Amino acid sequence: MRLKLVGGLILMFCSLSTAKAQLIEYYELPGSLKEISGLEIINDSLLVAFNDGGHDPRYLLNLEGEVVKKVEVTNAKNKDWEDITTDGEYIYIGDVGNNANKRLNLRVYKIKISDILKRKEVTAQTIKFNYGDQRAYPPISDSLFFDAEALAYYQDSIWIFTKNRATNSDGSSRIYKLPTIPGEYTVYQSDKVFIGKNGWLKDGITAVDVYEDDFYILTYNRYMIKQYKGDTFEDVSTFNFKNVAQRESIVVRNSQCIFVADEKNPMLGDVKLYKIRPRRD
Repeated sequence: MRLKLVGGLILMFCSLSTAKAQLIEYYELPGSLKEISGLEIINDSLLVAFNDGGHDPRYLLNLEGEVVKKVEVTNAKNKDWEDITTDGEYIYIGDVGNNANKRLNLRVYKIKISDILKRKEVTAQTIKFNYGDQRAYPPISDSLFFDAEALAYYQDSIWIFTKNRATNSDGSSRIYKLPTIPGEYTVYQSDKVFIGKNGWLKDGITAVDVYEDDFYILTYNRYMIKQYKGDTFEDVSTFNFKNVAQRESIVVRNSQCIFVADEKNPMLGDVKLYKIRPRRD
């Protein structure tokens, strides 16, 4: 089955699904979203999506699967946009990609949803930050903890999940919490979550979304549901995809429906969107 563009049509399919077990359908996405790196639901009928660093613009998608409009963020450069989250009033775009662990200009862009809906050009407020426990740019190979491709809004803060690239990784992602108020901050590790010891290609976090107290955590080969219990994460379920792909976007519609998108990769395949009914073991 082929869909012209990701949109609310997928949402409608989810609401009609009656499958009792894990259900997966996938849709090829157009070349204009070949570097899709962020996907978020902003109301009952619209999604916002954007491409990875250096690729413009941002798209609003409607229930018929068509692009409603393209939205430019006039005062924000897409250095390495990696994930997006929302508090219901604003979206937060994480310019947090840091493969080499040497960036000094990490930031999150805060944009009012009502502006996105009304205008073709919007301005963003900026939340700048640095990692207080990073001492060198870049650090030595066994301290490569400061790349990030995932963030989520939870408990009134932006939670940033790092992609552990250390040579002697313990399999954990570090978590840093950032205020939603524009400003400049130094943040320190507040939590961590164990993912696995198979290296960043399989166990690096590429996106996160939260529904109630459940964290939906994406890697290239699977997604995990983990529940936050005060200061620890407890495993709920894991779904392994049949293949490894450059999956870099996840968003939760509700407890019965999530979306996962991957980028086009010459080795791992074309860009696709997956509609999934989550399984809780």
